[in-house]
Amino acid sequence: MRRWVVRLGLWGALLLSAWGQPPVEIKATPLLGRTPAANGAFPIAVQLESRRGNYQGILRVSVGGFGSRREYLYPIDLPAGSRKVVVATPIVGRYGDSAVIRFEARGVGVETRMPIERVLDVDQLAVVVGDAIGGLQVLKQVRGVRNPFMLDFRTNRPMQGVYEVAYCTPELFPEQAIALSGAQLIVLTSGAERLRAEQWAALRQWTLMGGTLVASGGAGAVYLQSPALRDLLPILPQGTRETAQLRALGDWLGVRPPTGGATITQATLTAGKTLLQQDGQPLIAVRPYGLGAVVFLAFNPLERPMNDYDARVRFWQRVVNATAGYPPSFNIAALHAEQSGYSVDQWTGQATMTIDAEIDPPSIMLIVALLGAYFMLVVPINYWTLKRLRALDWAWLTTPLIALLFVGVLWQLAGGLYRKSLSSKVQTVLIAQAGSPDAYAVNSALFFFPRAGVFDLQFDQSDMVEAGVADERGAGFGQTTVVRTLEGDPKRVDGYRVSNLSFQWFRYTRTVQLQGQIEGSLRLTRRNGEWRLSGTVRNRLPYELREARVLTPYGSVNIGSLGARGAQTLRNEPLIPAPPFRAFGGNGWEAVVAVSPDRLAQLVLEERKDAPSALLIARASEPVLPPELGEATERAAEVVYIVNLPLEGDAL
Repeated sequence: MRRWVVRLGLWGALLLSAWGQPPVEIKATPLLGRTPAANGAFPIAVQLESRRGNYQGILRVSVGGFGSRREYLYPIDLPAGSRKVVVATPIVGRYGDSAVIRFEARGVGVETRMPIERVLDVDQLAVVVGDAIGGLQVLKQVRGVRNPFMLDFRTNRPMQGVYEVAYCTPELFPEQAIALSGAQLIVLTSGAERLRAEQWAALRQWTLMGGTLVASGGAGAVYLQSPALRDLLPILPQGTRETAQLRALGDWLGVRPPTGGATITQATLTAGKTLLQQDGQPLIAVRPYGLGAVVFLAFNPLERPMNDYDARVRFWQRVVNATAGYPPSFNIAALHAEQSGYSVDQWTGQATMTIDAEIDPPSIMLIVALLGAYFMLVVPINYWTLKRLRALDWAWLTTPLIALLFVGVLWQLAGGLYRKSLSSKVQTVLIAQAGSPDAYAVNSALFFFPRAGVFDLQFDQSDMVEAGVADERGAGFGQTTVVRTLEGDPKRVDGYRVSNLSFQWFRYTRTVQLQGQIEGSLRLTRRNGEWRLSGTVRNRLPYELREARVLTPYGSVNIGSLGARGAQTLRNEPLIPAPPFRAFGGNGWEAVVAVSPDRLAQLVLEERKDAPSALLIARASEPVLPPELGEATERAAEVVYIVNLPLEGDAL
């Protein structure tokens, strides 16, 4: 009897515990730490497990902050007993504090939160990819790139932060380039050879957007043989050898070299520049790639003799100063802000928007003047005139007539807008590497909706989609702008509600396969104190490139037009000196600074003078990359190319 009682008790306890558990278990793991960069992604691996029942639902991942909230929706089919993992890539604003992750299905609602320890603004994010779970905390003492848009009020100089370090195993490394956008520096170590093809592609696109990829050599650097990485490296690896001491490193840093021998990867320079060599072998080499750079270290910085070198901080500071640039999150947000025309005055804090569209609505001042005239005419003038004529009873007739008169005037001014068709203007900045047929596109689409309605939009092959322009300060405190996208391929914005005569912005990024490529080979020389540029730029695209010019760290050369399948030869062309990029400080509130493609290119070149390259800036009308909309739309496009060209020179 007692045994049956005990068994019944155990079965009852098990049933109660099972009944008390939610039918779906949800777990969240941050992939690149809990300190994302402002305007960058906060990649999270969300695991859903159905304990009982089949569910068709939506996984909602939202990141909120001060005045805005971004919400990402992932449709999920979850059969009974199954387990699924979704990698969410929410974009974090400057004031994000946590990510709310919720799965909703019929009869089920489970939720968890992922706190954000700190949003990096001036500080930068470094990620170590491999089997290492430590060893680069020294980067927390290394100064990152300067931020020319934020000045230190004590010194009146651009602010420089330090690095936050995250460690990621190859199995958990994201497969989307936008997931890496907040990282400024990624270091590959032993174990990175397990990266899959999609992960290597994401790394290449991330570098193209501005990231700095460091590939270290040594005994365990098997990943240097990966075909995807070898296409990026500035060197061709040729096995390893032992060296008694890294004596050239001590000379480079101006201190004693590391004690003890090291295993180095022998290599031959194939592109870029050697920053340090020993016995004819490159120890440190760099290759500019797109807006970013690829750095090769012949030794492993996590192993002896570097892991206990007392000048490690000085070493990494020298590497960062010579090769690092701005993270993709900064470049993408700055270009989007420039495309949208949305900006904040640095002195008054006033938000303004410049709409560059072929639509001419009445000015605000004219509308205010007409309303003022209407009220003056209806109230004092109408009343005074009728009273003088002793005909106040006629006010019931004169007031509607005056109103109809002013409605007619307003219709004459704005009625044409209602007759216009739904139209869009797409602005695209294409970032590419010379000789490569693919590019990364930073896009904005401005829609003019003449009539109110609800619309569905579709964005093909896009990494990131955001709707509208949100002022993160709250635009009136207490108001929250919600940006909601349905994730997948393609990404969608469903049920987007607009009002009459409204402008709506959509921002999105994507990869693009071009119909050709741009090639070039340039050389800088200095004669009699003057920089001159020689070489050839070839346009292998089937359309013309307009207003083309080549930017270098020492000035620029105007090319003009590059015809379809055409070429332009430069013969000792004198460089036009570029005005210095002057830093200016914000008021500490704005989350995004608008930067034009030309100015961003200049900023990148000035920051990487130790690893110089040339950037071609040109304009074209193709490719047009608009979102798909159910209704017919008149379209216009403006495309700007930023192409990294190899640059050689005796003084470089």
